[in-house]
Amino acid sequence: MTAPSPAESYLLDFHRRLAGVTSREFGGAPVLRDGEVFSSTYALLEAAVPRGDSPRVVLDLACGDGFLLELLARRSEGGLTLLGLDMSEHELLAAQSRLKGAATLHQGRAQSLPFEDASVDVVLSHLALMLMDDVERVLAELRRVLKPTGRVSVVVGGELVKGEAFEVYLGLLKPMLAREARPPSPLGDARFRSLEGLTELFGGFTDVEIRRLEVQADGTPEQAWESLSTTYDADRLSESAKATLQQAFLHAVEPLRRTDGTIPLRWGMRQVTASGPRRPA
Repeated sequence: MTAPSPAESYLLDFHRRLAGVTSREFGGAPVLRDGEVFSSTYALLEAAVPRGDSPRVVLDLACGDGFLLELLARRSEGGLTLLGLDMSEHELLAAQSRLKGAATLHQGRAQSLPFEDASVDVVLSHLALMLMDDVERVLAELRRVLKPTGRVSVVVGGELVKGEAFEVYLGLLKPMLAREARPPSPLGDARFRSLEGLTELFGGFTDVEIRRLEVQADGTPEQAWESLSTTYDADRLSESAKATLQQAFLHAVEPLRRTDGTIPLRWGMRQVTASGPRRPA
């Protein structure tokens, strides 16, 4: 595998220390889409794969600990060939233990997929595409491996949900990051953070659909902090800064506390679904 970039090195270290953290945080968190509540963002991606016994090859890009692949493997109908790819050997070890042979797992980078041209029916990815280096090359690789009738569906970060704990957290975090001796560099491509950028990035696909998601992760202030402390920015703070942020956050969210002791914690995300590559006229 190509030597990792500084950003990839950090992500590899993060997932060595916290393998499976993404599915632990979001695997059971309800998500609101177009006024309808779904069981999780993973369930939204699982539902993007058509049901039936027709043979289909499904790739989970940056599959992590295999949570999404397990959802697909549990389907009663046959016909699915499941593939997973991830950079992290630690996540892949967790996926191997979870899946017990239900999917073929590969260690590698999304910029150079180890799959043949036009060999995949559906590509899925959960909260990973927006973190990758050279994302235009990644998207070109997806177009290469997708069949002409193929589909891609990904969940990426989205716009801020106002009036809840994550907004409070960001308000405290931003000046703290600026005061760090070496502020952490942003991860991934900034175009993933806007509708215009997403439209540009997916310009090589057809029938592009972008839908707003609101993940509901309400809990006690302490539970909210536990979730927020594993975000990449908080993880890269110095220990003293992180402790200061925790104390400030727990104090600042007290006005949000409900009678049951919980506070609202909402993650804004987007689901992008598109058909296979745009063909020359």
